[in-house]
Amino acid sequence: MAIHPWQKKQWKSITDRINQNKIPHAMLFHGPQGIGKSDFINSLVARLMCVQPENDLACGKCDACHLLSVNNHPDLRVVDCDEGKKNISVDKIRDLIDYTSLTPHSAQYKIAIVKQAELMSISAANSLLKTLEEPPKSALIVLLTHKPEQLLPTILSRCQKLAFNVPSPKEADLWLAHEINDETLRASLLALANGAPLKALDYSQQGLIEQRSVQFDTLLNLVKGQLDPVTGAEKWLKLDLELSLQTMLSWIIDLCRLKSGNEMSAITNSDLQLQLSELNHKTNLKELLEYHQFLNECVVWSRSNINTQLLLEDILIRWIKLFR
Repeated sequence: MAIHPWQKKQWKSITDRINQNKIPHAMLFHGPQGIGKSDFINSLVARLMCVQPENDLACGKCDACHLLSVNNHPDLRVVDCDEGKKNISVDKIRDLIDYTSLTPHSAQYKIAIVKQAELMSISAANSLLKTLEEPPKSALIVLLTHKPEQLLPTILSRCQKLAFNVPSPKEADLWLAHEINDETLRASLLALANGAPLKALDYSQQGLIEQRSVQFDTLLNLVKGQLDPVTGAEKWLKLDLELSLQTMLSWIIDLCRLKSGNEMSAITNSDLQLQLSELNHKTNLKELLEYHQFLNECVVWSRSNINTQLLLEDILIRWIKLFR
């Protein structure tokens, strides 16, 4: 497994600890989404499990590496938030704790990974805290999050932290160029992904640019009175809801920036600056901020069994009201 170019500093730090036999029993990996934290932890697990590592990387050939490649290594357990759920349940964390108390089958550690650790319920977090206070000697517990501020302070204090940052624009563009030839498209995707190259690639594969065009045309037609919210919501039902909400948020943030007196160069959606400038003259900052808060609530609601058609209609009705 390879390490992304912008992770070399963190990789040297962690492999130095491995070589000195100083790996802590509880670690917290944190940083923005879309920069490869999961890839990093996969490489770390492979390095720790590998029987014959080469140049501080897993060999990819031994039995342990094979078991990892087919997701069947007995000394690895990964917990994540189930699709459609708001939290990681206490039962999941208790099962994970029981797992870490067992003797490793063939590796040095029983490795337990909690992805989206910020989504642990309060009872789940408290249950994990007891184990973090006195982790089993053969356990390695790793928490991954892009929102460390949402974790209990007591959990933060009991984990060794490793921070990951967005790469430089040049480094991100160079990496993305291996996947996307169009320089203008890369720039747009990286801007929408806040500089996170893996998120930009994911956006490209999900057809974000095409979806974004459909969305924005709908919004402009609503403001002009050429489309009604019900028909607009029906159009949006065919689109990815999560992406729809993220692009809506990016446009509102840009409008807030313009309304606050920022230059055009400060906006994310630079290719839509003329249209956003026109919309900017038809609304006010207070209502934009209220709408931004409403959209964030919609992100939470979208993860539940909400009526998507009604949610989208509400979003578009409120959008029209912004510009009256």
